[in-house]
Amino acid sequence: MNPLIINIIESIITLAIFYGFYKYVLRKDTFFKLNRIYLLSSLLFAVTIPFFNIAIHIFPSVNTPGEFIGKLSDIKQGYYELNAVIIYAYSGKITWGFLKEFIPYAYITGVFIAFIFFTVGLVRIILLIVKSTPIKYGKYRIVESTEIIIPFSLFRWIIINPEKYSSDDMEQIIAHEKMHAFQLHSIDLIIIEVLVILFWFNPFIYWYRKSIREVHEYLADQAVVENGYDRLDYQQLLLSQCTGSRYIGLTSRFSYSLSKNRLKMLTMMKSKSISKIKIALAVPIAIITVFLFANPIEKAQSQIKTELATIQDTIEIEEVKVIKDGEYTIKEAEGEVFYEVEVMPKFNGQGADAFRTFIQQNLKYPEEAQKNGEQGRVFVAFIVDKNGDVKDVRIARGVSPSLDKEAMRVVKSSPKWEPGLNDGKTVNVRYTFPIVFRLS
Repeated sequence: MNPLIINIIESIITLAIFYGFYKYVLRKDTFFKLNRIYLLSSLLFAVTIPFFNIAIHIFPSVNTPGEFIGKLSDIKQGYYELNAVIIYAYSGKITWGFLKEFIPYAYITGVFIAFIFFTVGLVRIILLIVKSTPIKYGKYRIVESTEIIIPFSLFRWIIINPEKYSSDDMEQIIAHEKMHAFQLHSIDLIIIEVLVILFWFNPFIYWYRKSIREVHEYLADQAVVENGYDRLDYQQLLLSQCTGSRYIGLTSRFSYSLSKNRLKMLTMMKSKSISKIKIALAVPIAIITVFLFANPIEKAQSQIKTELATIQDTIEIEEVKVIKDGEYTIKEAEGEVFYEVEVMPKFNGQGADAFRTFIQQNLKYPEEAQKNGEQGRVFVAFIVDKNGDVKDVRIARGVSPSLDKEAMRVVKSSPKWEPGLNDGKTVNVRYTFPIVFRLS
């Protein structure tokens, strides 16, 4: 499977684990500041950690990455010398390979649509501010507009419809929205909205957004009551609000999440300080996810070593049976074989890209393989000898007899190359060349 798709799946799993911990362990506590920090940090951690490579040294016997790669240099030189050629054929069926081709387009379309919604909402807010004459209120700006139903704020801008509220209610609402601005809640919302655009397909992103916004409201409600406003009057003001459409996820709405939980939080006793220790349980969870999903370098190197060593061992078997017209034949190159030399061989005087073009133009997807639904990556090993002839063509790793035979046929049909040079002398150079047969 594509590594990017694997990383995305790991990100979804990590996000689910951290959100589940918040919902079932932390959500009912009144440590709102602590919960805000947890939600933001765990969100950023979950969406990024699967995409990082982190060196984790578990076994002391394993050498450093530099030493490890050095030991594999010969294998990697032969393996990575030529990029793969991909040959397509139509299978007549809708396969995962077929659907996979459309995943990037679906993702870009989703990002574009989410970005459009974001931009439209932001433009509406800017137009509201530009069309009005803001009233200075300390370092904040009050924007009075009859176009809105529900009060909301963005950074230092507080947008409210003065026709819908009494002066006392206006004072409480402004105190609430000022707390959003003072605690920089808009920065949190910018982060979450950007992540919603980038990870629109991840359902846990939306639950995170809802929880972060709820915590913001708990913090603002708590501050209003602690600043001396009557608790019952404030609760009645909350209940009098109707749910209205929001302009954009960046705004903090006064009536957001008018649920029994928000009203309940105003009357709950503060959680005991000992409960704060629960958040420490998130640390081992984070460590476990790093080990599982951070693509440790040693693990990746181990996988590379296994695959490359298998291919190299296959190449170096003394008696390799190569099918040619029903007979087993091998043409061995005479003399020492190199994987990398001062001047690499050139196909038609141009190089490896010209050889890839030759393969694409001459390779045919076998009908038998198409009927049987056969596809995959065939590794062909060969030597460009001192005279520029292609010799010792072998299947280092095959898929099926028909695909292997076609891959060998086209490589063996290669014209002469310009031989490689080392210390001014022509030498034998080995290549390992992947050919990908794909049904679409």
